[in-house]
Amino acid sequence: MKVRFPVRPVVALIVGLVASGVVPVWAQPPRTPPGPNTPRTMVQVFSSVDKVVGPEASDELRDRLIRAYPSRLLWVIDKKDILSMLEQSGYPIDEQLPPSDEAQLAKAQRADDYLRGRVVRDGVNLRVEASIVLTRDPSLVQPLPVAEGNRADRAVAPLVKAIQDARKQLPHEKACMNAARDNKLDEALKAADAGITEYPQATLVRYCKMQVLVRKEVSPAEQVAMAKEILAIDPNSRAALAVAADAEQKAGNANEANGYLLRLLAANPGDAALATRVIDALAASGKLDVAKEVVVKAVAENPGDIDLVVLQFKILSASGDLKGAITTGEELIQLDSTRADAAFFTRLTALYASDSQTVKAAEVARRATTRYPQDADLWQLYAQTLKKAGEGQQSIVAARRALEINPKIPNGWTQIAVAYNDLNLPDSALVSLRQAKGAGDDANQVGGFALSIGNRLYRAAVAEDPKKAASFQAALPYLHFADSTTTDAQLKGNAKFLIGVSSFYTAQVIATGLQASKSCDEAKVAQAATADAMTYTQQGGRTSPDAAAQILGLVNQLSPYIDRQVTTLCKP
Repeated sequence: MKVRFPVRPVVALIVGLVASGVVPVWAQPPRTPPGPNTPRTMVQVFSSVDKVVGPEASDELRDRLIRAYPSRLLWVIDKKDILSMLEQSGYPIDEQLPPSDEAQLAKAQRADDYLRGRVVRDGVNLRVEASIVLTRDPSLVQPLPVAEGNRADRAVAPLVKAIQDARKQLPHEKACMNAARDNKLDEALKAADAGITEYPQATLVRYCKMQVLVRKEVSPAEQVAMAKEILAIDPNSRAALAVAADAEQKAGNANEANGYLLRLLAANPGDAALATRVIDALAASGKLDVAKEVVVKAVAENPGDIDLVVLQFKILSASGDLKGAITTGEELIQLDSTRADAAFFTRLTALYASDSQTVKAAEVARRATTRYPQDADLWQLYAQTLKKAGEGQQSIVAARRALEINPKIPNGWTQIAVAYNDLNLPDSALVSLRQAKGAGDDANQVGGFALSIGNRLYRAAVAEDPKKAASFQAALPYLHFADSTTTDAQLKGNAKFLIGVSSFYTAQVIATGLQASKSCDEAKVAQAATADAMTYTQQGGRTSPDAAAQILGLVNQLSPYIDRQVTTLCKP
């Protein structure tokens, strides 16, 4: 397979060769070609701050490995082949490739594995940190002992022996993988154990053993123990951290699982998918503060990753960071407006409302209805935000629009009734409550709200117009509606008691004026009111027994007088 990257001028490659002081490897004597089954390895360009000692060390190590291994046992890919590929790919020869490109280069050269490393100057010495990486999966890494020397050639010298020792596990790793592929899991484990015996610091063959144990569905504790063996050798092993996290999650150990996930993310800060998984796990276990810290960092390290921005919006919202969540939400709309679905607008509206920005909440809700004009829920939300922003009439218009789209939207008419009541239009509120009852809104909510209006009107009559029967009569339609609508015993009892009390005051006020009015009609109204006062006070008396007993006593005193007035004033 031939890998193609943006091509850079060949002149740049030649200049790089001269600048690095590299001797052309095509001047070296030819080697005996490898056999068809000979393992192939590749030494990548090592990194270094000065871009000199890194390439020098990798070149020296490559040459030493070529001399150490007969070509029939291990084929170390020639530098000329690497240079040719780098030239085609447009990469400089004195810089380490990104990990993903290193793997692609190794695949292109049909390498089974490759060496990745870096050289750090430590005083007068050079410290070389290198690893063997399996080409098929760059997350499978075998760290090598750190080597040191005052020159590049001396620094890498100990690595040859270390590489020879580490590679002793590879035949066993291959046998383990082949057996596992054939579903011979016990044989695979035996091969893995043989490789560990051959090289006790082995990670590559331990990876195979770990995956076999996962396939055998051994206990989470056994899986974690195997992962810990690898982590003791390579603390940043992605594969081991992932298995340990999964096993701890299955065991219900959320804190331990989160710890492994955080270590995994720290080793792979640019992995947006992993960051999402970590943040989700932290949020699910209630660690919102930690999740917030992780997601903010992940967004900073992965600029332009919309999925992470969406996740940040959710985490900041859930953690109560209102202003941070609002800022993120508005930025998200600018980055990708298609992510602003109905749920997003609903959440952003709620954030503004919780932050006491009622006008902004209404504005976001309006934008939502513009974006989704046939979404009844968004129109209802818009109506709620308008009401809170003090725009009662507009909120009624929005609520009616929601009902036009969905006549059965829950609490649609109740919401309109509330708005009318806030505008001091109780008659319109009662009409809307009747609509709400017919639409199937919650009976106790509808009846309870009617009761609250009736109670308000009753109290206003007592406080402001105690000598006007009409003031007490104004409360009765709401109280009767509440009584006929609610199914809650407490609410129904309150409604009946207030009907009884309002009816008594109505009868009392009318009775006081009968001597002057001499009105048969008023006398009959008072007589009916005393009857209602007696009936409803008795039915709702449990609400306030002492007050009910007092009202009933007064009704018993008032009723004979009103009856006599009816007889006197209503003669044929």
